[in-house]
Amino acid sequence: MLTRADFVAFYPQFSAFSPEGVLEAFLLQANARFTDFLEDEQEAQRLYLAHKLTLYARTALPAGAEPSMALLASTGETQQTIAEKRVGEVSVKYATTGGSGEASRASTSFADLPETTYGLQLLSLIRLHARGRYVP
Repeated sequence: MLTRADFVAFYPQFSAFSPEGVLEAFLLQANARFTDFLEDEQEAQRLYLAHKLTLYARTALPAGAEPSMALLASTGETQQTIAEKRVGEVSVKYATTGGSGEASRASTSFADLPETTYGLQLLSLIRLHARGRYVP
């Protein structure tokens, strides 16, 4: 079972996370998942918790939030791929994951994992443990 102390020891950047109740709620969710991952259980739980806290910090920063929270919100961001660029009249277009698979991707419980580097690492771990199940 993952504890707050174990999590913060591994990811000290989350030590000042607030509100505490959000961290505790996501910690409960993390502890309810990945129990069949054997030796990777705590790693998956840590990545899940870091992913959820990063998403929360990105979307729910209160006015006057600590600078450490703003930094935390940006540290787990994934890099966007440039699909198209132009120099004259400056134009940039970022690649998206659209297409026919988008609707099915959004309907899975894994839909937000590509949004953070922690989520991408967790998705790799989930695929490793999928044992023949389809993981988008």
